[in-house]
Amino acid sequence: MTEQAAEEAAIQTCVRAFYDLARADDLLGPVFNGWIKDWDQHLKMMDDFWSGALLGTTRYSAAPFPPHLKLEMTQAHFDRWRELWVPTVQTTLPEPIRAKAISMAEHMSHCWGRAYTTIKSQMAQA
Repeated sequence: MTEQAAEEAAIQTCVRAFYDLARADDLLGPVFNGWIKDWDQHLKMMDDFWSGALLGTTRYSAAPFPPHLKLEMTQAHFDRWRELWVPTVQTTLPEPIRAKAISMAEHMSHCWGRAYTTIKSQMAQA
């Protein structure tokens, strides 16, 4: 198995392990389970997203943030996502993509959470 194939397999393992936790989580579970209808399709899309983010592949070409605006969340949801994602990454991904995935999660949970709450607030006022 090539290094990239091993990393792709690790990303798939990571994504599935994370969503197993998230779907059972008291805070994230209702959001994910209420919104995602086709889990196979969603997991494949997340594999492609993280493969692109961590390995530079080009299978994922959508804008990842806008679909989240359809959900009802708070900064606590983004924080909890990070709290589940980081330990999952630590046990499933090899270096150096492990460090990159953790760094991205820190950035995403902070920036996306702030952007999400700002935009949702503006939408409510419109």
